[in-house]
Amino acid sequence: MNILIAGCSRTGAKLAGELSREGHDVSVVDPMVSSQSLLPDDYTGYFTTGILIDEDVLRNAGIENCDAVAAVSDNDNINIMVSQVAKTIFGIGTVVASLQDSAREEKFGSLITTVCPTNVAASSIKGYLLRQDAGRVTLGSSTLDIRLMPVPDHLVGYRAKEIEAGKGEAILGVFRAGQGLVLCADDQQLLMETDMLAVVKIVD
Repeated sequence: MNILIAGCSRTGAKLAGELSREGHDVSVVDPMVSSQSLLPDDYTGYFTTGILIDEDVLRNAGIENCDAVAAVSDNDNINIMVSQVAKTIFGIGTVVASLQDSAREEKFGSLITTVCPTNVAASSIKGYLLRQDAGRVTLGSSTLDIRLMPVPDHLVGYRAKEIEAGKGEAILGVFRAGQGLVLCADDQQLLMETDMLAVVKIVD
C-alpha cells in the first residue's frame, strides 16, 4: 500500500518504520526537519517538510497516490484537519486520526476514524490493576486460565488466527468493542490497537 503519515511524532516514526519494514510505500510529512531523526535507521520511505494542513505540501508528499493516510502529530486539532482534508479534498478512503483528548475522540469519532491512545492505555492499565482481564474455568479435570491482553504493536494489522501463542497457550479469540468475543476461526477482521486478545492456558 501507499501510505502517508502526517506527523513524525514518536508514534508516527514507529508506525512509519514498521510499515516500511513490511514492504509498504511510506511517505512521512512533518513541519520540523529535525523530526526525521526519530525515524528508524532501516526506514526506506520518503520524508517531506512542511505545514501538515497545506494542500501543496500534502501533494508534494504524494497524497494523491496514497491508499491511506494516518494523522498522528502531537496536535489533535491538526490531526482532525488533516483527516478532513484527506477525505474531502483528496478523496482518500482510509483515514485514521490519533486523538489524545478522549472528549475530542468522542465528538469526532462518528465523523472520522479515530484512535485515542489515552483511552487505550487507561483501559489496559485498569484491567491489569483490577485483574478484570483474567478468569479461570474448570473443564473435567483441567483448569484453564483465560486472560485478556492488549494487542502488541507489532501484531496490529494481522488476523488473530495468524498469531502463534506462547508455549502451552492458545489464542481463543478477540474482544472487540461493540462485538464482544469473536472466535479466532470466525474473525476475518485485522487486529486493531483497541482489541484485546483472549489467551487460554492449561494451569492444572
